[in-house]
Amino acid sequence: MKKKLILFLLLIIGVFCYYKFFYLNDLKRVVEQTEDDYFYVEKYTVFGTHLNISGCIDEILEGELSLILKNTKEEIVIDGSFEKEDDKTCFVLSDKNNEGINLDELDLGKFLLLVKEDDKYYTLENNTDYKDIEYYTITKNNKNNKINIDFNEYINKSYLSLKIVNTSLPKDVYDITIDPGHGGNDIGASYALNGVNYHESDLTLEISLLLKEELEDLGLKVKLTRTNDIYLDAYGDEGRAVIPNKVDSKYSLSIHLNSFDGYMNYGGVEVYTPNDINYDFAQTLARNISEIVGFSKKLTDKISNGVYYTYFTKQNIKDSSNDMIANNMKPYDIKVGSPYMYMIREVGGINTGAYIDGRNEEHGLNKYYNSNKVAEPYLIELGYMNYKKDLENIVNKKDAFAKAISKSIEEYLNIS
Repeated sequence: MKKKLILFLLLIIGVFCYYKFFYLNDLKRVVEQTEDDYFYVEKYTVFGTHLNISGCIDEILEGELSLILKNTKEEIVIDGSFEKEDDKTCFVLSDKNNEGINLDELDLGKFLLLVKEDDKYYTLENNTDYKDIEYYTITKNNKNNKINIDFNEYINKSYLSLKIVNTSLPKDVYDITIDPGHGGNDIGASYALNGVNYHESDLTLEISLLLKEELEDLGLKVKLTRTNDIYLDAYGDEGRAVIPNKVDSKYSLSIHLNSFDGYMNYGGVEVYTPNDINYDFAQTLARNISEIVGFSKKLTDKISNGVYYTYFTKQNIKDSSNDMIANNMKPYDIKVGSPYMYMIREVGGINTGAYIDGRNEEHGLNKYYNSNKVAEPYLIELGYMNYKKDLENIVNKKDAFAKAISKSIEEYLNIS
């Protein structure tokens, strides 16, 4: 027993020594090659599967500029753009929240993120309130990587490193969160078909349970905000807008069914999105679901067929503030253009202008409202319950809806 303990301690010491003298020294040798000046990071986020960073240096750099991932063995050029103005040179990986460095596509290893000017290298210094990030990749072929995105310091130089190792998902970390809309005493829309009353809360749960099975068949780890007919608060530790980030999921899909007061002569799918994104995933969802119900003919807030973005206007914010004051509550700091639907806005953290900060006890607290690592959120209106043809499809083709969403995720994430 004592011999095994000694061998175990020697193994631990060996791993520590390898990390200290090989991993750290490898990165330090790269740091030693960099300039004394540096770019200061003004924003860095992980939104869904992508790392996005922007920063500046207080001088105009005249050489050819690029962003690179570098270690002692290789140098990988990554997409980004530069601007020069007001005696500064600034960069951004992408102007889209869900673009930048796709963390799920990085190879195992350790890298520094640097700015390169001709044959000079500049490190990055963290000028934000945010600290290091630990990220787990989407499950593919029963495999995951853990990526530590860390700001460190060596010889009075701050630098940003990415360390990618193979691992498995911790018990409390998931790939995707599905939110079956409504529940409990909140039944959502309710309409009759052939003498039977159908509630939105029941149908969204049935479809979400089927979707969970489809995604698990792809090897994904899936979290449901609810698994039975219960009411969920929006916020708090178990709030439906909090759970996606509490379990570190990369995507959040809120499943709903549409309705409209009055006669309708059309139905169709509507996928609601975050702000400032690449719409490829939303369009893939809308296209596949439209094969069942078609695209909605709604024009308000339309981005493309079946894809919509609903946001706060100045008038919306004014009305909200007046309502809050009238009800003896404190108005929130709402940004013009941020998503109107809370299951998108509050899940997206700083990227989407989340604002439920606990100032009003009646609403509770979204502890991730100011987070820079969040799930990429979507709200899907599968069809209109008050349009008979849509309701018939929703009632009789639940499995088809689940397969359409699963197919979209499989295509977009390239899961084989």
